[in-house]
Amino acid sequence: MWSPDLSQETGPLYQRLVSAMAKAIRSGELEVGDKLPPQRQLAWHLEINLSTVTKAFQEASKRHLIYGEVGRGTFILGKSTEAALFELKQTRQDKLIDLSTHVPAVNPTDKHLQGTLTAMQSREGNVDELLNYHSPQALQETKIAAASWLAELGYHISPAACITTTSAQNALLITLLTCCDKGDTVLVDELTFPGIKAVARVLGLKLYGIKMDDQGMLPSSLDLAIRTSKAKVLVSDPTLQNPTGSSMGKMRKKAFIEVITKHNILFIEEFVVGALAGTRPISEPIKNHSLLITSFAKTVAPGIRFAILAGEHDIIKQIDSESHVTSWQLSPLMADIARQWIHDGTAHERLHWQQQEIKQRYQLFKQVFAKSFCLINQNCSSHLWLPVPIDADIFAQRCQQQGVAVVPASLFAVGHQFPQCIRVSLTAAKSRQQLKAGLALIRTLINANPH
Repeated sequence: MWSPDLSQETGPLYQRLVSAMAKAIRSGELEVGDKLPPQRQLAWHLEINLSTVTKAFQEASKRHLIYGEVGRGTFILGKSTEAALFELKQTRQDKLIDLSTHVPAVNPTDKHLQGTLTAMQSREGNVDELLNYHSPQALQETKIAAASWLAELGYHISPAACITTTSAQNALLITLLTCCDKGDTVLVDELTFPGIKAVARVLGLKLYGIKMDDQGMLPSSLDLAIRTSKAKVLVSDPTLQNPTGSSMGKMRKKAFIEVITKHNILFIEEFVVGALAGTRPISEPIKNHSLLITSFAKTVAPGIRFAILAGEHDIIKQIDSESHVTSWQLSPLMADIARQWIHDGTAHERLHWQQQEIKQRYQLFKQVFAKSFCLINQNCSSHLWLPVPIDADIFAQRCQQQGVAVVPASLFAVGHQFPQCIRVSLTAAKSRQQLKAGLALIRTLINANPH
């Protein structure tokens, strides 16, 4: 019988049990498919209240660590909620409308990759070279293309200050691994994107959530957090913030930058979703105090595993010297396609199409909800942050039961306090018709549970 030592964990008793369960999964003590003892038996064995065990099992289920089957028991899934977001959603019927996964919209008439691969076969030069390691020339050409793409996004920098890799997540992992030690505190938005939470767990970092309003992070709260936590690094996505969709106004940006420069803290700007906004990154005028991370994932194509880390901070040279964990991770074939698409305008065309599709889907949202619903923010974003009239976790479960998947605020919260909201991805639906159906289901559930 699994018997964790809860004295080795911290926090409320039910959270200690969940932490012990997660640790046992990571270590292999509990494996995927293992059956857990009945809750009553586990409570008796650990000498704790049954209600505590029940609450722990509910929390572990939310995190997708376990799942229960009526009449059979509770089994180990072994996956975090964050990881589950990016899984292929499997249901008994193919009727689930997935508005939870934050992916770009798909153009049904897209032929870009087909045309590019055909052109590769007929161009001069040996295409088989793409099956080999990167040549020094290819690496330099990729840096030049990266700088060109950043200029397209309003961020002007030398190719020498650009590092290319496979994904924004990998760029973030490498950066924090370089500039942080285990146990360090990293400042983030109090509601933050799942990627930073995953990286923090892997590297043993502590996340400190900064208070937010409808324009994102509050500069005064950031200033206080820097002084009290002694943190050296801030990670934030202040443009089309994930999950809230908020963007900083002109005066907020100015105050935000002043705090960063005053304390000389390293600001890592996550600019993946923000690249859809059509505005330059906030870190552009303070390159020596910051690093920018962006990728093709939400703008061009997630399957072209291409990301850029750039800046004029001293740490860029340190990271660039370890090319085996950055640019060498990038497939030569993917790098070649990325370079072509940047130089021939395909990347720009795909970004523009995505922006226009988001506008159409955002208008569809406003039509479905009409005047019966008030948005927390009015930004035309690829995702929406919607307040719900009941507990957000329960509301998300009811949405799932009705055939539409959304994400509750608890997934994004750094602390234990969070609003009763859900994130809805407008671009995850396969079509506008499917999106409309999913939004209608959400609206019906909101109307059925008035405040």
